[in-house]
Amino acid sequence: MVATDEDDEDSTQLAHPFLKWAGGKGAIAQRIASLFPADVRERPYREPFLGGGAMFFYLRPEEAHLSDTLADLITAYQAVQTSVEPLIKRLEKLRETHSSEQYYELRARFNAERDAPALDRASWLIYLNKTCFNGLFRTNRDGQFNVPVGRFANPRIVDPDKIRVSAAALGNAEIRHATFDHLLDEAQPGDFIYLDPPYVPLSKTSSFSAYADGGFGAEDQARLARTFRELDERGCLLALSNSDTPIVRDLYAGFEVTPIVAPRAISARGSARGETTELLVRNLAKYSKA
Repeated sequence: MVATDEDDEDSTQLAHPFLKWAGGKGAIAQRIASLFPADVRERPYREPFLGGGAMFFYLRPEEAHLSDTLADLITAYQAVQTSVEPLIKRLEKLRETHSSEQYYELRARFNAERDAPALDRASWLIYLNKTCFNGLFRTNRDGQFNVPVGRFANPRIVDPDKIRVSAAALGNAEIRHATFDHLLDEAQPGDFIYLDPPYVPLSKTSSFSAYADGGFGAEDQARLARTFRELDERGCLLALSNSDTPIVRDLYAGFEVTPIVAPRAISARGSARGETTELLVRNLAKYSKA
């Protein structure tokens, strides 16, 4: 069983996600990690759907290979990793001048100025993430970020001490823009891989696949399941989160499937949030042989 946060002597130095992210695992990271191999932190760790990075920050593995298909997200992580002090300065300035007018101006620049310097784009993404409605990163069919401004009297755009701790946690990680397919070229037997893809929707109106460039549809889910099986045959230790739906249970038939109760915090209506059940899929037989 993985050690819990309470086992750390100085809990004030724990790293946490620096972004809000739909489906983020912060609230259930300890529960999920308790179902990972006991030595997960000592194994090469791969996470190809990085998102907010809650599981990475909770585990703090010794060797980490982190990736995502959303290029601007990776740019933000790389900025935190390598240029945290100038990034903090940019974010503090944006915090001092925050307004609805500034939000929409930067949203327009974020969509139009694709070739802007990486630090600028990273600061814009973090600022928009912290000040947009519901902390929701969403793009339209043209890849344009289109979330309206949130109603915040004093949004916490940056906590310098916490983002510095996040930067330290990312210090030696490999961070890159890539699709999950690259695992088939690089993953080795004994690696631990945690996959947290855009979920199979529970209904026709609940899909959040637009978070990633190009979306993530039914064919992608099937391709991911095939990749999961190939990595299992290779000898990798695997865990995957997804929605509790017949489709997911069918795609991963034959593997250990564990229901996890998770908060549901995406709906704009507070009354629709509550809790939901999702699934953690594991190739548990490989755990016992490792």
